[in-house]
Amino acid sequence: MTTTVIAPGRLGNPGLEMRGDPRADPRMIAALAPFGLDGAGAPAPVAATGPRADRLEFALAGEAGFEAVFAALVDGLPEVDVERTTETIEGGDGNPVTLHISRPRGVSGPLPGVLHLHGGGMVILQAAGPMYCRIRDELAATGLVVVGVEFRNGAGVLGAHPFPAGLDDCATPWRGCTSTAPRSASRRSRWRASRVGATSAWPRRCGPSGTGSST
Repeated sequence: MTTTVIAPGRLGNPGLEMRGDPRADPRMIAALAPFGLDGAGAPAPVAATGPRADRLEFALAGEAGFEAVFAALVDGLPEVDVERTTETIEGGDGNPVTLHISRPRGVSGPLPGVLHLHGGGMVILQAAGPMYCRIRDELAATGLVVVGVEFRNGAGVLGAHPFPAGLDDCATPWRGCTSTAPRSASRRSRWRASRVGATSAWPRRCGPSGTGSST
């Protein structure tokens, strides 16, 4: 007996579009359709092996397009009532790393938390972007402290920083939080790390430790 295995999505059907993908949430399709993002996009005008300057220019334009879509998607949503602060710590290369922190309003003491690493493949987009601010605020409203890392990208408006510069920037606040987290088994067992649109999670007082300033 022979069993044929078909890979999911476009791995098994290169012509599959989001609007016809049975795995796609209809609400997501409806939200993206006005931007033409429910179907296949045009081929990229540059190749992965093309001149670096051309690839950087393409990434910069793509970043602007993504941020415009994200801003439109969150425009008009009701305000989330949480506390927001920023803190600047020193990265592994002596560079400043800005942290965008959202937490429940009026709550003190140790809280579960999320270290949020924004999407964009560590090449484009910003933690300060409207979509990622909204995500952090929504999470904070559930009782979490959420820390978004403005790490160095490989391209885009924040400059071209070769990998693993951005990853190093993310490791700095992670180490700061894990090194000062409570040591009891019950606390330690609550730590989690995952990559979901670039997110990692942990509990603690968050305030990331490190030298720098906060506002």
